[in-house]
Amino acid sequence: MTDFLPARPTGVAPLSPLPADFRAFHQLYRPAYVRWAELYLGGRAVAEEAVDRAFERLAAEWGDVLRLDSPASYAWSVLKDHTVDAARASGRRPVVMDTAAFETQALHTAVDPIGELEESLGIYQAIRELPERQHDVIVLRYCIGYSTAETADILGISVPGVRSTARYARHRLKEALGLRDDPESGEVANAADDVEGAVGGADGAVDGDPAAGGRDA
Repeated sequence: MTDFLPARPTGVAPLSPLPADFRAFHQLYRPAYVRWAELYLGGRAVAEEAVDRAFERLAAEWGDVLRLDSPASYAWSVLKDHTVDAARASGRRPVVMDTAAFETQALHTAVDPIGELEESLGIYQAIRELPERQHDVIVLRYCIGYSTAETADILGISVPGVRSTARYARHRLKEALGLRDDPESGEVANAADDVEGAVGGADGAVDGDPAAGGRDA
């Protein structure tokens, strides 16, 4: 996406140049959005197409988006809508296609630090069953590898909200997988999140019940 939205073969005149704040938002968030969409769509080109459609919608609504409490939170919901639409249009379920994302050391350290699981398939299935907000935090934080502060920024929620949601999600995953909840491993993971939160800054109180989806836009 450039300063103008891509031209469509519909005979409609090109749109006006995009506002500077929208262009800055696009530049900041597009790489993360593409990485997310690529996990679910299985290809870079189709992921970029879905992300560009999401940004087209955001551009058309930009004035209203800026009046929201959390434009980033709304933009994330728009991205996910378009990712789901793209998956269904290709006849696939909107689930992670690249299972290699569940082989990361960070994920296994957070969920299975003493190596009780013989393979990652169980983790993959358990993450799919998480509530939406917990799922998003786990995938961004431990599969893709964003920091706690970066995850909060992408989702448009608070840093304490990400830390709290990650703790709930890790506990839920261990229960689903029948793993022992090692207090030391939990303390290490929580301490790492707390250090990142202190560096990135805590921008608000802990969000609501993570299982209910966290803070709304």
